[in-house]
Amino acid sequence: MSAITETVEFGQYPLQVRPAPLGLRSGNKGEGTIVAPPPSREPSLRGSDQSPEKIDIDLPPADRGSGAWKFLFAASIIEGFMFGFPMNYGVFQSYYSTHPPYVGNTNLSSIGTFGTCFYFLGAPIATYLVRRYQEWQRETIWIGFTITVMGLGASGWAKDFGQLVATQGVIYGIGILIMYYPIFTLLNEWFIERRGLALGVVCASTGITGLFFPFMLEILLSKYGPAWTLRISALALLLVCGPCLPLLRSRYPTYDHAKALETTHSFLKMPLFYFFALATLLQGLGFFFPPIYLPSYATSVGLRTTIGALLLVIYSIAQILGQMTIGYISDLRIQRLGLNGRVPVEILVFILPLISGLSILLLWGLAQSLTMLVVFSMFYGASAAGFAVLWARMATTLSPNPTLALTTFSYFACMKGIGNVVTGPISSALLSPTVSRDEYGIGKFKGIVAFSGVVMMASATVMLIWGIGSRVIKCMQRQGEFRGCPA
Repeated sequence: MSAITETVEFGQYPLQVRPAPLGLRSGNKGEGTIVAPPPSREPSLRGSDQSPEKIDIDLPPADRGSGAWKFLFAASIIEGFMFGFPMNYGVFQSYYSTHPPYVGNTNLSSIGTFGTCFYFLGAPIATYLVRRYQEWQRETIWIGFTITVMGLGASGWAKDFGQLVATQGVIYGIGILIMYYPIFTLLNEWFIERRGLALGVVCASTGITGLFFPFMLEILLSKYGPAWTLRISALALLLVCGPCLPLLRSRYPTYDHAKALETTHSFLKMPLFYFFALATLLQGLGFFFPPIYLPSYATSVGLRTTIGALLLVIYSIAQILGQMTIGYISDLRIQRLGLNGRVPVEILVFILPLISGLSILLLWGLAQSLTMLVVFSMFYGASAAGFAVLWARMATTLSPNPTLALTTFSYFACMKGIGNVVTGPISSALLSPTVSRDEYGIGKFKGIVAFSGVVMMASATVMLIWGIGSRVIKCMQRQGEFRGCPA
C-alpha cells in the first residue's frame, strides 16, 4: 500500500504524517514518520524555511482499523443517548402541560430550548476553548459528561419550575456543549476520507434512539411520574454512555510542551463562507417546525393520537437512512459527469433544502390523509435532517486546515442554533386558533407551513445564486467578457 501524506496538528505545530504500510486485518498500529518543526520554533501555520525534525511514532490508520471503529461506536452511542434525550423533550412537555403543578405554564418549551440551544449557540466559544486547551480534550469530555448526568439527576429533585429549567435545561445543555466538540475534534482525527460518512453515522444515532425514546419515556412517566423518570434516565445515561468514554482516544500522540494552536479566521474573507452561513441560517429557521407540529397536525385532520407517534418513528427512520446516505455521497469521488473528485458540496447544500421546501409546501400543506403525511415524513426526514451532515464537508471546502474546519463547523452550528431559539416565538405568532379542512395547512397550521417552506426554499435559492454568480465571475476572469462563456 502506498503511503499517504496527511496534515495533522500536535499542540501548536502543523505536522505532516506519512504512515508506513499497515497490517489492516490484524488491526495493529503501523509505524509512521512525522515531519515536524523543532519544539523551540515559533508557531506558524504558513511553514518555515527551517529544516524539520523527524520523529518516528506508531500511528494507527485513519478511516479504518479497530481504533477508528471503536471511536465511531462510542461517539454514536454518546450522541444517540446524550443528545437524543433532549431531542425528545416533547414527551416531557406534553406530560408537564397536562399534570400539576405546571398545567397552564406557557414557558414549558424553554426547558427543551435550553437543553439544545447551548450546543448550537455556544459552538464558537467551545471550539475556541478546545483548540486553546487541546491537550485536555479527553478530560473535558469526562467533565462535560459528569455535568450532564448530574444535571439530569438533580432535575429529579427539582421543587419548582425555575429549578427544573436550571437542571434539566441549562445544566444539562452546558454539559452537552462541553463534551460534544472535543468528540468532534477527535472524529476529525480518526476519519479523513470518510469523514462525511462518519459524521452521518454519528448524527443518525439520534434517529435510532428516537425510535424508542418516546415510548420508553411515556411508559416511565405514566408509571413513576416525572421525578423518578428523570432519575432513572440519568442512571441509564451513566450506565450506557459511561463505559464508552475510555474508547474516545486521540489518534495522535501529544507533546508535553503542547500549547494552543493559533486559530486564524481567514475563512471570513471568503464569500462562499457567507453563502454557506446564510443557507444554514435559513435552513435552521424552518427545520424545527415539522417534527414539533406533525403529531398535532395528524390529530387535527382526524387521525388517532397514536398516529402522531407513528409519523415521528417514520421521520426518525428516514433521518437515519438520509444522514448516512448523504454522508456517504459527500465523501464519494466521481470521475464522470464532468467531475474529477468529490461531489461539490455546494450542489448538495442546494438540493437538500430544495427537497425539504417542496415537501413542506406540496405535501405537508396539502395533506389531508395518513398517506400524504407518511410520504412527507419520509422526504422531509431524509433531506432536512441530513443537512447538518454536510457541515464537515462545507468546512473542509473552505479550508483543509483542521483548525479552520473545526472553527467554521462551529459557526454553522451557531447559525442553526438561532433557528432553535426563535422557533417557539415564531410558532406562537403563526398558529391559527381554528382548524378548517378546506384551507391550506388545514387553517390552523397554514402560517407555520408557509413560513417553514419559504425559508427552506430561500436557503436553496442562496446556493443557486452562488452557483450562478461564481460561474459568471470565473468566466469573466478567464475571458474578460460575457461572450463565449460556457452554458
